[in-house]
Amino acid sequence: MLVAVGASPAAEQLVRWTHRLAVALDCWWGAVYVESTAILSEAEQQQLSRVLSLARSLGAEVITMTDPDLVEALLQMALQRNVTQIVIGKSTRRFHRRLFRSDKWMERLLQQSGELDIHVVRFKEGLSGTPSPRRSIATGSTLQEYLLAVGIVFAVALIGEYVEFLVGFRAIAWIFLAAVVVMASFVGRGATLLAAGLSALAWDYLFEKPLYSFSISNPEDRILFVIYFVVAVTLGQLTAKIRAQEKAEREREERASALQWLIEELAAATSMGEMLKKAAQQTGDVFKGEVAILLPSSPGRLTVDPSGVFEIPEHEHPVTAWVFEHGQAAGKFTSIFSATPTLYVPLASSGATLGVIGLRLRQNLPLTVHQRNLLDAFSQQIASVMQRRQMQEIAEKSNILAESERLSKTLLNSISHEIRTPLAAIQIATTNMHEIGGPDLTPNQKTMVSEIHEASERLSRLVGKVLDMTRLEAGHLKPNFDLCEVRDLALLAESETRNEFRKHHLTLDVASDLPLVRMDFELMLRALTNLLSNAAFHTPAGTEVQLSAKVENGAMQLVVADHGHGIPEASLPHLFEKFYRAPDAPTGGTGLGLSLVKGFVEAHGGQVKAENQASGGAAFTIRLPI
Repeated sequence: MLVAVGASPAAEQLVRWTHRLAVALDCWWGAVYVESTAILSEAEQQQLSRVLSLARSLGAEVITMTDPDLVEALLQMALQRNVTQIVIGKSTRRFHRRLFRSDKWMERLLQQSGELDIHVVRFKEGLSGTPSPRRSIATGSTLQEYLLAVGIVFAVALIGEYVEFLVGFRAIAWIFLAAVVVMASFVGRGATLLAAGLSALAWDYLFEKPLYSFSISNPEDRILFVIYFVVAVTLGQLTAKIRAQEKAEREREERASALQWLIEELAAATSMGEMLKKAAQQTGDVFKGEVAILLPSSPGRLTVDPSGVFEIPEHEHPVTAWVFEHGQAAGKFTSIFSATPTLYVPLASSGATLGVIGLRLRQNLPLTVHQRNLLDAFSQQIASVMQRRQMQEIAEKSNILAESERLSKTLLNSISHEIRTPLAAIQIATTNMHEIGGPDLTPNQKTMVSEIHEASERLSRLVGKVLDMTRLEAGHLKPNFDLCEVRDLALLAESETRNEFRKHHLTLDVASDLPLVRMDFELMLRALTNLLSNAAFHTPAGTEVQLSAKVENGAMQLVVADHGHGIPEASLPHLFEKFYRAPDAPTGGTGLGLSLVKGFVEAHGGQVKAENQASGGAAFTIRLPI
């Protein structure tokens, strides 16, 4: 949906009406201002700024474009933005429509709209907001320009009195015409029209016979008078129009150059700090003010970046926080926190607000429409570059972390393979010492050999876990599926962890009618033994641990439950993370066992979860598809 707005106070009604309809339809909407060659007064510029600021605050995208044909501009913008509905306003006063010919362009818009829906909204008359008395709405000329036009006509008439006898009275008309054309290059249309009319009357009254009367006796002179008046008015208007267009083009070129300059400076910056410093400097130079940039340092808190040139007072911090939270401008020249001497604009890109830019302007008048659009373009460009640099930094950190992870995996894999050989030699040596030299060993020596053997077995299990984790993360661990007996799996897991449960009570509760389950028996055995070892390691001696197996909701469910102290609530979401250990966990664990269990189970298409039991203790549940 698109609403066409102008400098009229009634445009605020149109904006609010369109906002309500857009909210009801849940659609995108924009406010478009089509700039023509007409010169707006200061009051009209301020009114237009208020209208566009209102549209921004209500969530509209503000669009400004230059086109002498309002209808063509609206239809072109509707085509570019895939607009389906256009909202325009009309006055209820007939003389108003006749005077400004509003019916003509409305009729053209309705005829050329095609499949577009046109909403014509009636607005109330007598709204607040009157133009400045020093400038005419229709002519765009100041009082000084009108006085200048009268003075120039008087000066040319005075000169003509002295040169008429040399050049003739008809040549005086061309002198008047030249004066009108030259004057049109630096005054408004109203003053040009006044000069054309006064010069025609002055020539008729002072130089055309009969003198000092407005009657013309000679038919040739009558034709000359009419031609002169038409030529003077036409040339004056064309010259004024060309001058207005030239001024508008020059201003557009200055705005485009300023934005291009900013883009080049930001692109040349080598760091975030340098980029922000250049952004603050360029913004201050273009808008003739002081700039401060605020960035989020922690959730809900903004700090002033060193690139700015002034400090934000304490009482303005709520304003900056509001701008950052709502993504809308506030402060000076706005309707929100208008008493604040600083204008704050959000640095937003891709729907995310990255910071706030504060601008202390030296001018006392509100920003014009073009200045505000340029400021929005500056803020969006700065935010866009900030976002790209942040993404580059994140990508660089990710690459460094990925490379570090790859090197650590390679190192662990290499070390693990190298350690397995001496470990195997140590285990064989301790076994031989028990079997061959057992009778000759003293009790202390037997104890030392047993400790060495247990330590080597523990280290061997650790190396195996590291290798398993490396294969899991590399995607090299592929389950070898086969139909297996769950009872055999539970009995073998109990047998392999018998030594670890010497001081605990392990019971089995396996249903008798369990079906065969398609799984990798070896991988599931290691997953189950890891859970049992974890329960024995983290519960006090004498704790009862239960391993149960049953079918529930179409899945095989294996549960390892204990009656220990349970798991801290803060640790539950992190239990299956690699190398994670709870804060109060006993020393000696590696934090790999549960992450391996998760990897083994998910390789089977299953799930594993941990939870605390209402009766006390923890329960780890494995669910495998049948």
